[in-house]
Amino acid sequence: MMIFSGSTRRRLLGAVAALAVPAMFAASMGLPGPAAAQTYPGQPIRLVVPHGAGGGTDVFSRLVAAPTAQTIGASIAVVNVSGGGTAIGAQEVARADADGYTLLSTHVALLTSSAMGANTMGPESLTPVAQLASETQVIAVRTDSPMMSVADFFAATTDGSNPKLGISAGAGNHFAFLQMLMDTPDYKVNFVPVGGGGPSMTALLGGNIDVGTFTVSEVLDQIAAGEVRAISVFASERDPALPDVMTATEEGFPIEIGLDYVWYAPKDTPADRITILAGALEQTMADNALQQQLLGRAIRPNFLAGDALNAVLDARWETIKTIAASIK
Repeated sequence: MMIFSGSTRRRLLGAVAALAVPAMFAASMGLPGPAAAQTYPGQPIRLVVPHGAGGGTDVFSRLVAAPTAQTIGASIAVVNVSGGGTAIGAQEVARADADGYTLLSTHVALLTSSAMGANTMGPESLTPVAQLASETQVIAVRTDSPMMSVADFFAATTDGSNPKLGISAGAGNHFAFLQMLMDTPDYKVNFVPVGGGGPSMTALLGGNIDVGTFTVSEVLDQIAAGEVRAISVFASERDPALPDVMTATEEGFPIEIGLDYVWYAPKDTPADRITILAGALEQTMADNALQQQLLGRAIRPNFLAGDALNAVLDARWETIKTIAASIK
């Protein structure tokens, strides 16, 4: 038990009153007090998707944002800011205040657009929050196309057919085609800048391009409708969602191209806010119902954060820079 003298008690009450006055003043002026200043998130979060509406990244981002908003206790508004091979949206986030209220949802396109020079504010301008899931890419054509395999695709690039390939300059689909063709001498193709997965599919169905690269989830509905045919899967093993489609490796072309969905924040975002975001995303990705929903779309939950994520992204960045230097 602590015993205070009358004079000591008066001094303590005076000190408390002195502290209360500025807090009351701040409240009367609508200013945040110390506790409010430390509360995160205390306002809505803006999630920038630097890809077109309706594409795989857009759909995935919205599937994850809704339950994460409930977990974190703040709304998350998903905004599509496409263009420049994802550079426009990525740069918008890189220039935003580093307070955790503006985030980026993308994939390897951030790295490829930076390595190809389309994005002048690359991964060094951002802080990784978490990797959430991974998805296999495929090469696809309309069902009326004569191309039945990846070997047919390579033949078309050298026999004078000059196929039209749908790309977003500097983005993942552009890089995928360049990586495919880097060992093909004297290839002749027409790169058509149509955008990411959603716009590329529209262009393919409309006959504006002959070939496109897509994530598996972006082609499943069109395959089921008999409009599109996947001619190869860029993975070491066949995708469970497309068990009859051979891998490029099986056809003698050892090409592995996939997408890993990652959320980023601006560089210098406080570490405690990155931790809060990563924790909420980990909880979201651990939900069994969401996992089954994603697996039904051929998206594999694949959560990484912290040092493990940084190491993976650093290695991925070095690999992409090396490939980019050889195909520029």
